[in-house]
Amino acid sequence: MKQVLTFAFMIAFTFTLHASPLHILVDPGHGGSDSGAVRGSLKESVIALKVAKNLAEFLRKDDRFEVTLTRETDRKIPLDQRTQIAKDVKADVLLSIHLNTNNDPRVHGQEFYFQNQLPADEDMLFLASRENDEEDDIHAANEKLSSENDVRVILEDLGRNHRIKSSGDLSKVLFENWAVANGKKVASRSIRQAPFRVVSQVAIPSVLCELGFLSNPAEAAKLNESAYQASLAKSLYDGLVKFKETSDKDPERALHSAP
Repeated sequence: MKQVLTFAFMIAFTFTLHASPLHILVDPGHGGSDSGAVRGSLKESVIALKVAKNLAEFLRKDDRFEVTLTRETDRKIPLDQRTQIAKDVKADVLLSIHLNTNNDPRVHGQEFYFQNQLPADEDMLFLASRENDEEDDIHAANEKLSSENDVRVILEDLGRNHRIKSSGDLSKVLFENWAVANGKKVASRSIRQAPFRVVSQVAIPSVLCELGFLSNPAEAAKLNESAYQASLAKSLYDGLVKFKETSDKDPERALHSAP
């Protein structure tokens, strides 16, 4: 229990270094032979990289942030390598940049995804654990181990719940900031949870941003414009600034990666 209280205290107070830069990992989706969504000559991987580079430039000019890109050229990077980069550079926040597509060409707008509360693989583990607990002989033989594991599970749950809440908060501020800037009505359906590996396999707040639909002709034309790409990047940057400022005022929402 002492370990649980210590970890809870770390979540609430770990990082009082609010003046230190927040390290953002910007992840342009797809790349190389993996073009992602395609419409005519427009490729998701190319446009995502352009927006990501614009965002990186905004962040580099602000001493409140540090920034790393998972890729700076049109090359393919496996998903596992992207999450490993987040760990290697000790990023505090991960933002994965994507473009969307839909069979209905009328669908348009942005969508922001963060981790599910309980990923499917963990759901399976929970079910297996529950069934095993009904076996008295196994439960008795592993009582001590189970007790020790309970502490570990509680610690992991605390960390995961804090991360998911922070990711949800980041999704909300990114979307609301974009909606206001573009005169759009805020729709909660634009903020969703999904088990994307790139946002589920990192221990930091992370959001996958779908910046528009290449399947919508009007939106595709805008997404191909340099000025609009820069405005998307500026919107994401402004959202990150607002998120950091809000979090810095509340120690319980401290963002920096745990040591």
